[in-house]
Amino acid sequence: MNTSYDIYELNNAVLDASKTIKDMRNDFTVDSKDAVVDLVTNADLKSEEILIEAITKYFPEDGIISEESDEVLSSNGRSWLIDPLDGTVNYANNIPQVAITLTLLINKVPEQTYVYDIFQDDLYEGYADKGAYKNSEKLQVTKETSLQKAIIATGFPYDRLEFGEQYLQTFLSILKTTGGVRRFGSAALDVCWVADNKFDAYYEFFIKPWDTLGASLILKEAGGLVVDEHEAFPTLSSNLIIATNKNIHNEFKSLILENIDPELLKRFK
Repeated sequence: MNTSYDIYELNNAVLDASKTIKDMRNDFTVDSKDAVVDLVTNADLKSEEILIEAITKYFPEDGIISEESDEVLSSNGRSWLIDPLDGTVNYANNIPQVAITLTLLINKVPEQTYVYDIFQDDLYEGYADKGAYKNSEKLQVTKETSLQKAIIATGFPYDRLEFGEQYLQTFLSILKTTGGVRRFGSAALDVCWVADNKFDAYYEFFIKPWDTLGASLILKEAGGLVVDEHEAFPTLSSNLIIATNKNIHNEFKSLILENIDPELLKRFK
């Protein structure tokens, strides 16, 4: 753990939230949000409660942007971006790929972040211009491969029930061009696993910022590359994320951007 950053004050809250999620694993309730496949559990809500309480205690002037609650506005340019349980569908189905994400934004730009892999007890950290770490050890992208052998991670938006066909052109282009596609269920961990030399790249449309913005900082600080549809580092309003271990970046980015369904492009903000 790096004790010189504000986020360290919230370390115990992250661990407490993780323990609560694990303790509730055999006794939780499930509900759906706007889409029937978009789930929320009382474990999500309890984890969020723990994190927000800690932020309010240590940083009462800061804003809070969380998946399950209304935004708390900031007057000082600082906000905490939270996903209290990334991978809720996994959690609800006893699949152990679940994370907590917590990111400090300064003027809407990620500066410090934790992504905590709950069931593996792995803590990924990222600090702007100061590096990335896994369990306090320096994290560095070292994996090299060709696009034809690359293992790609992805996910699909909850609106796939209505717009599923629009995602197929991109997916098929990757399926035909790369070494394989994996769909695990926690976007934050997918991006961290590129930094951790497991995956070679990740992409997804309409992913929420609390899922991947902090993880994108971790990958960037580990030496990878992350861009959105504008070929710039992702923001709170990005419609697409493309994350790679760098050596296949240009090829993979072009493959994505050149194979987006025109009807899908029309839905970009």
